[in-house]
Amino acid sequence: MNQLQLNGLTHDEVLESRAKYGENILTPPPSTPLWIQFLEKFQDPLIRILLVAFLLSIGIASYEYFCIEPDASVFLEPLGIFIAVILATGVGFIVEVNANKKFKILNQVNDEIMVKVIRDGKITETPRKDIVVGDIVMLGTGDEIPADGTLLEAVSLQVNESTLTGEPIISKTTKEEDFDTDATYPSNNVMRGTTVVDGHGMMQVHAVGDATEYGKVNQGAQMDYNIDTPLQPQ
Repeated sequence: MNQLQLNGLTHDEVLESRAKYGENILTPPPSTPLWIQFLEKFQDPLIRILLVAFLLSIGIASYEYFCIEPDASVFLEPLGIFIAVILATGVGFIVEVNANKKFKILNQVNDEIMVKVIRDGKITETPRKDIVVGDIVMLGTGDEIPADGTLLEAVSLQVNESTLTGEPIISKTTKEEDFDTDATYPSNNVMRGTTVVDGHGMMQVHAVGDATEYGKVNQGAQMDYNIDTPLQPQ
């Protein structure tokens, strides 16, 4: 490592890098309005069957009330079906909304995890969301790698890349003669979202946020796959 790498970025360089490459935050999926989330609950086949039963029951009850005998009790059955529909859709809607809120909170907490970096020649800690391109990050056993980077130092370093490649343990090194030519990513590169399972090392960040491999996978997972293929309209 050269002296610049040992010193890390200065405060001004951090601000410049963040302005140029952005923050180390993944773009969340677009939020669905609450009224649409509620209406989506009526797409369940069972709910649709209950709605049909409700309409039929209303029709039969109305016929009995107006044409046979004006007894209000005939509307108890459609009322029961209506309550069942509201309960089923309402409970499902509330559960989904609460789950989405907890997921957002969890993501915010993960972005606040402290990461060891070298800045202004000193080892310090900063939230993961504040990591920028060019930062020197210290890696230890159990650490989740905060961004994509190139290794400057690796001592018995092994990384769990199952979140990206499905491979649980990958050996990482800075020695070119020990590079694994069959590996998905270069042996001297480490990726966001993977975890150090053994050893320790030091990396220099070259991609943050959506520009990381994990970010690209995250964006791909948000694509709309509900578009009909040409065969389906035919």
